Amino acid sequence: MGHRMTPEEYKQLSIKEFTGAARVYETDHAGIYEMCKGDYPPMLAELERDPFEDVLDVGCGTGPVISLLSEKYPEKHYVGLDLTPAMIETARAKGLPCAEFVVGDAENLPFGDETFDAVLCSNSFHHYPNPGAFLREANRVLRPGGKLILRDYTSSDFVVWLMNTFEMPLANLFGHGDVRILKVSEFRELAEAVGFSIETLEAQKGFRAHLVARK
Repeated sequence: MGHRMTPEEYKQLSIKEFTGAARVYETDHAGIYEMCKGDYPPMLAELERDPFEDVLDVGCGTGPVISLLSEKYPEKHYVGLDLTPAMIETARAKGLPCAEFVVGDAENLPFGDETFDAVLCSNSFHHYPNPGAFLREANRVLRPGGKLILRDYTSSDFVVWLMNTFEMPLANLFGHGDVRILKVSEFRELAEAVGFSIETLEAQKGFRAHLVARK
């Protein structure tokens, strides 16, 4: 399939892709990003099952999830992190008083240990060259008993193989920073390897994995 990209090349491709997407991400012209909106209600419903004060949204984009949360729970504290400066600029421009937005790498989170009650990750996991590093970092920044709520692409093992073999390289050629889709079993293996306890792991309709993991 030609040149295998390095982790840094994948990240630069993602920055380039989402710099362009930042302008339309929350509009009615979001194109392929429109489908991300369906991930927000189940994530928020899961978050609301436990008391929380501090929430980190990794791969936050322009901050749509934090916008929803800050409207409903303005007394809580939210941090959004994204690799793409243009996304963070757009999020900051909303002026949400209970939120801060940080440019940073999901695989090397710039936060102290045991800082958050919940870590959210919606539809950016397949952009991470080393997803295990992100999961290890998510576990580190969570307080004991805190949880990771993650939604991303998955499907049957065969469809995942097809997507990784044919669709991902094509997406890269067309300027998308997608790295790899995981099988359901891989979500479990990677999360448990860094010390998470799996509460929920489902392959849901719409090619969605729904993972809830407790520290």
